[in-house]
Amino acid sequence: MQAKGGTKKNNYFYIAIILLLLVFLSSSFAYFYLMLNSKVIAKGIFVNGISIGGMTKEESVNFLKDKIKISSFSVTAKYQDKIFVITSEDINLSYNYQEMVEEAYKIGREGNPVERIREIYVTEKEGKYFSFYPKYDENKLKEFVNRISQEIDKEPINAKIKITRGVKQITPDVEGVKVNKDKTLKNLKQLMDELIKGETEKPEVEIVADKVEAKVTKSMLEMINGRISTFSTVFNLQDANRSGNIAVAARAVNGTLLMPGETFSLNKTLGPRIIQNGYKEAPVIIGNKLVPDIGGGVCQIATTLYNAILRADITITERYHHSFPVAYVPPGQDATISGDVLDLKFRNSTQYPIYIESYIEGNKLVMNIYGYVTNPSKWVDIQSEVVEKYEPKIKYIDDPKLPQGEEVVEIQPHIGYKVNVYRLIYENNKLVKREFLYTDVYRPVDGVVKKGTKKVENSKSQESPTEKENNAQVNPEPPQNSEEETSSP
Repeated sequence: MQAKGGTKKNNYFYIAIILLLLVFLSSSFAYFYLMLNSKVIAKGIFVNGISIGGMTKEESVNFLKDKIKISSFSVTAKYQDKIFVITSEDINLSYNYQEMVEEAYKIGREGNPVERIREIYVTEKEGKYFSFYPKYDENKLKEFVNRISQEIDKEPINAKIKITRGVKQITPDVEGVKVNKDKTLKNLKQLMDELIKGETEKPEVEIVADKVEAKVTKSMLEMINGRISTFSTVFNLQDANRSGNIAVAARAVNGTLLMPGETFSLNKTLGPRIIQNGYKEAPVIIGNKLVPDIGGGVCQIATTLYNAILRADITITERYHHSFPVAYVPPGQDATISGDVLDLKFRNSTQYPIYIESYIEGNKLVMNIYGYVTNPSKWVDIQSEVVEKYEPKIKYIDDPKLPQGEEVVEIQPHIGYKVNVYRLIYENNKLVKREFLYTDVYRPVDGVVKKGTKKVENSKSQESPTEKENNAQVNPEPPQNSEEETSSP
């Protein structure tokens, strides 16, 4: 009987143990469940030395705003005698309290349940300390640097040169200055960080600025030590409009400085040939004949400059000859320009600057090219060799508006040519080299003559056929080199 009673007591004991264990597990589960799903920050957490454990997010934000304040400060940026100031308010320096709380709130909320419980337990026992610094708007700092740059930056001034009849005058260059924005911004950011962290008490920074050398310096221009080449052509002063156009264009070209590698464009230099720019109406070649147009005569500028450049041994990149030879240079040595279609271009292929002097002396147009002269005894000439001639045809057209027996030349015929052009190099007035440059071909220009067919009554006399032919002077020969050629393009 006693054995049965003892067994019964043991059963009660085990049941009690099981019940207690279930209660303990249930309590533990409830405790850990509440711990893992708590809406408050884990205990033992400090932000900038201030405890916020056990607070909700909202409570923590308001509490930190009340406890953590920002001390205002100003930073001085200096460059020589210029001073620039920016304050902490200017860069919107402030704490991101919400971000601070979010970081603290993460404790015990990442990883598996065991890891989370362990982190919460360790934090409560040992503490978890966060340190935050206020942040600023970097764009405001960049704007500050940009304002500094606007006040300090100074463009360099190129040296200038003026040559008049061989007399050289040089105006020295002036160095510029430019704020190094990247380095200055880096220095400012470093100082801001040090001030915010309390690592320095000196709120000053030097502005970094670099010297900017002029593209054209006095020393560069001093390399122009003499005249490399010269060329001149003559024109008819009595043709006032054409002479005026040449003078306008000569002034535009005069004083041109071309640095090594740069390309000269005559069209760009002259600009539009319009009345507003001082150009007048004078003869130009259009459709194989001379007709009045604004800017007539500028091709003599192109031709004269072209010959000077040829004799300076400078690389010519674009050039066109006229449809027929002109009066002021031999065939093969002319150049023409037209609007933006035909241009005269050359590149300074030397290692030194070149300078173009262009002026008028009486009825003479002069182009001088100055640069670095290495051999004063050396000079260059250009030679044209006509290798073929092409005779033009004459076409007669009946014109009922002209009286019978009269003839009018509509298009003057011009002989065509094939011309080889050579460069002759002399040293001490002795020919040392003759080199072929190019071949020009001028197609013949056929003449057109109008013959009158209109009958005239009561004519007192009739001209003989020989006299009729003499009225229309059809001369297929090109004009000779003479200033009397007033209608040259």
